[in-house]
Amino acid sequence: MTTALITGASAGLGEGFARALAAEGTTLILTARRVDRLESLATELRAAHGVTVHVFAADLADPDGPTTLIAAIAAAALPVDVLINNAGFGARGISRTSTARFSLG
Repeated sequence: MTTALITGASAGLGEGFARALAAEGTTLILTARRVDRLESLATELRAAHGVTVHVFAADLADPDGPTTLIAAIAAAALPVDVLINNAGFGARGISRTSTARFSLG
């Protein structure tokens, strides 16, 4: 059985990835800041597809967020076969005028 960890799963593309993988029978680990949305999505996917869905609320923008999430997943003894690292933010504007804080380095 394949298990996928999807970050940013409470809305948008993350939610779409969760729906698509659930339809294929993939076990899901969903994470985002909004636990109420995650729980609602998990309940819906379990009922519609009979899949196992684990929910972990995490703010991955927090410096301790990724470490805390990894520890929680490990403590639950869950494997991660696929990572869809969808959590993040976007910056608007022309890239040549964007500030350095939005640059990769």
